[in-house]
This record gives sequence, structure tokens and C-alpha cells, in this order.
Amino acid sequence: MRNLAVMLLSALFFSCEDPIGIVIDTPSTGGQISTIFTDTVKVSTSSVLFDSTFTSGQANAVVGRYKDPVFGEVSAKTFAQITLPLLNTDAFTALKFPKADSGLTVYDSVYVYIAHNGFTYGDTTKTYSLALHRLTEDFVSSKRYTNDDVLKYNPTPMASGTFKYADMKRANSTAQDSLLKFKLPNTLGKELYDLVNTDTGSTIEKFTAAVKGIAFVANPTTENAYGLAISGSYIQLYYHTTNSTDRKSIPLTFYSQRFSQIVGNRNGTVLQNLKTLQPIASSATNNRTYLQTGIGISPKLTFPTLEALQKNANITINKAELVFEPDLDQITGNYKVPSQVALVQLDATNRIKKTTGNLIDFIALDAISGTQYVASYNSTSNNYSFNFTSFLQDLVSKKKTTNGIALVPSLLNTTNSTISVYNSNVSRMVIKNVKLNVYYSTKK
Repeated sequence: MRNLAVMLLSALFFSCEDPIGIVIDTPSTGGQISTIFTDTVKVSTSSVLFDSTFTSGQANAVVGRYKDPVFGEVSAKTFAQITLPLLNTDAFTALKFPKADSGLTVYDSVYVYIAHNGFTYGDTTKTYSLALHRLTEDFVSSKRYTNDDVLKYNPTPMASGTFKYADMKRANSTAQDSLLKFKLPNTLGKELYDLVNTDTGSTIEKFTAAVKGIAFVANPTTENAYGLAISGSYIQLYYHTTNSTDRKSIPLTFYSQRFSQIVGNRNGTVLQNLKTLQPIASSATNNRTYLQTGIGISPKLTFPTLEALQKNANITINKAELVFEPDLDQITGNYKVPSQVALVQLDATNRIKKTTGNLIDFIALDAISGTQYVASYNSTSNNYSFNFTSFLQDLVSKKKTTNGIALVPSLLNTTNSTISVYNSNVSRMVIKNVKLNVYYSTKK
């Protein structure tokens, strides 16, 4: 009997018809179990624009501008503090010369080395022009910055450069000779040099208040955007000593406050009427839903026919699979879909819901362990697939309620198994189909 049940259930996994039921006798439990497959559980979809899209504190950033054929004009700037040398990944050290060089140093120059993280969007056949401006406004130490925030900076750039796609590809490396290189003015270099071995250069708070940071800005005529590995970029303050011609250096970092301002202009697009926290049904947007990283546009899902399952107290969800299928016609060229996405709960105001510990309420997706995980894009089947079993069972049994869920760009840290919403680029996706496949049993 057990083998028969497995065979019948396996057959159901390949069915795409209306709800199918098979009754299995179970003498030991004194009844019958009906195993049912359905892919007709209705999923209502819409697109929502969040009011808070945090881009601060992430290892990567994005800079550029381009016109997306679906989402309209997009522009991005990045702001980063210049910070002290790192003793390790979580501790800054005072700005000082080695004891052997004390009293013998002579200033030489200062350079910025910028790493590319591999992200590209827009027309990569065109050159990429990047300018570095000196910030004139301080970061607020306790603030989490969003894509709408901006800091004031000197309109005259300290340095600029124009690069080709091949240059950016080479900069996707840790080798200094491969990175994007900018010589900064000697006025800034001398300013940094004069802070070595001083009280101002002894703590991160005093140092950043004095030096502030850099705004990374693309030329207004730029037609592409690139990702910058800010945590892997750095400044080298070069000097020599009076008893040697060898060049020495002190490495400064961008390892504290940083964020990207990302702005979209959707006039003339299918999403031109999208307003903050006011979802637009997919029926009003060509029967498609939309996701845009950095801007904060996400698909919202609700389940209006869930009550049909909730009415039967004996239902057990054997397996539930939530599948998102991108529109292939909208991801051709250099407008790639996000590599990973996750699901989050929404509150009654269409904001991302937080847990009692003020953490993002990610949906636990693994039915066995309850572990949160992301779904990666499967190019072979052209979809993202989630194990939705545990969450759907909780909804059916009314252990949980929902105001709707959202699909968000995400990043899974495989080192410590943490997950976060990832808004430091401008990946986007048009979704043409969302399907919830459900396999459940009922006892008669």
C-alpha cells in the first residue's frame, strides 16, 4: 500500500490539469486519505513601490545612468566616507607612520583604486565616464541611508576618467594594476598627510568628521551603469623618507558609511502611474509584474481563494511550489534578471514587515528545517522556484495570516547563512507568470 501511494503521488507531480483526487484506503487509521494536486490556487499579482529602499552598509554600490526600454531612465550615484586603515575587517587603526619612518617622511601623492564587482547594465559598447567629487556634507552616523538620500558635494570633480568595457572587466580583480586608478589633488593628499600621527587621525569619528568622503558620479551623457566593489576599493597615501628613494604608502579605506542614490524616471512607461505603497494590479500593466533592484519596485502576491483550503480542517499540505517565470522578451541584451530573490511578508500598509526583533520578516521556505533561503535564477527552465510548503501549511491551518508577500532582490551569505535584501545595483525583471502548485491530502 505504501508503494502504491508513492507511485500515485509521484504521478501527480507531473500533472497540470484541474484538481485531481485519488482516494487511498488506510485501514490502520480507520479511514481514507485523498491525495490531491492542484495548480488552480489563485495568485493575485501587482507591483508595489516601497517607501524605504536601504542602500547603505552594503559591500557593493552602483554608479551610472541609462535609459531602460521598460523601466525608463535610471541614474545612480554613490557616496562613501574616507576611513582609517583597517587592522582587520572590523577595527580601524590610527593614522600613523611606522616608527622607523618617524620624522623622516616626505609627501609624494595620493591615488584612489576602484574595483568593479562584475555588474553591468545598459550599453556596454559605449564608454563609461566616472568623476570623483569631494563631499562637503557629513554622514549622520546613526542613519540608514536609502536610494532617495543624497549628500552635498563640490560640483568640481577632484578627478575623472573615461573607461571602456574591457577596462571595467580588468578591474574585476584584486590586482592593483588592474583597478581603475585616479590621482587625487595634492591639496587633499597633503591634508591627509598632515593628519598622520595627530589626534584627529587617531579615531574614526574625528577623522571622518575632518575628511568627510567622496561622491562617485557618472557623466550626464553616460549610457551605462557599473557596480563598484566599494569595500574592495581603497586610497593609497604615498610618501618616501629622506634616507631612501623607495615609495611607501598608507592604505585608507571606504569601509564605514556608504550608500547609493538611485533615481528612476518612469514617465511614458507602463509603470508611469506607480506611486509609493499603492500597488498597481498586473491587469493594468500588460498582465505583467515588475521588480527593480535599488529603486524598490517588487511584485506583490495575495491568495484570494485560500479560504477554500482553510474550510477543511483535515488538510495537510504535502508540497507547495511557488514559481516565477520572467518574460524572456524583456531580459534580452544587457538587462539581466537578479541572480537571487527571496520572499518577505508585507504589513497592512504594503511595507516590508518586521519581526519583533526589528528584522525583516523573510518567509521560511524549507519545509523540513524551516531555514530561510533564496531562489536562484534557473536559465534552463527560465524560472525561480520556491518550496512554499511550510508557509502555506501555516496559512491553511491559520497559524499565520498574511497581508500579502513580496518578491525582493536578495543576497545569501553562505559563510554565516544570513540573508538580506540586496539593493546595491539596478537589476530588474518583468514577470509574466506566477504559479502556485499544491499537493495536499485530506482525511475522509
